[in-house]
Amino acid sequence: MGIGQIKEKIGGIFRSSPKIAVYLSVAAACVLLLLFMKTPKPESAPEPESAVIMPTKDRAEELEDELEEIITKIRGVGKVSVMVTVSGTEEKEYISDVSERDGASETKTVIAGSKEALLKAEKYPEVRGVLVVCSGGDKPQIQEKVVNAVSTVLDIPTNKVFVTNAE
Repeated sequence: MGIGQIKEKIGGIFRSSPKIAVYLSVAAACVLLLLFMKTPKPESAPEPESAVIMPTKDRAEELEDELEEIITKIRGVGKVSVMVTVSGTEEKEYISDVSERDGASETKTVIAGSKEALLKAEKYPEVRGVLVVCSGGDKPQIQEKVVNAVSTVLDIPTNKVFVTNAE
């Protein structure tokens, strides 16, 4: 049976019985509506907090600047250059409000006053090691002071801190 014959049969049905033509037209319209309607999204468990991940480079540079500033105040150190290596990422967790309406839940970050989100927790990347290059880095007394200062400030073991002399 070819397409032409199918067209003739359908045309014959529409001409012979207008009721069937109306029913088929309504059924086709319903099928089209069902196909184009949006299907509801499956409900997922709401996340109580939102987290933002920050690049680690910012925190490492911040630590380097702070360490350089404090180490230069140690007597006999001289000019200082610091490099900090970190692993992981900085994460900030914000307080969120979960509301349910009509069976759907919605999560919104809580914002206070001047449009700043309320911070719940902040997790910094782990410090893997510190290199300090300073003018007095060849003297054991200076090395010990710098290693102890860095170890104390960052709460890392002394074997993760290396101090050397600058040229």
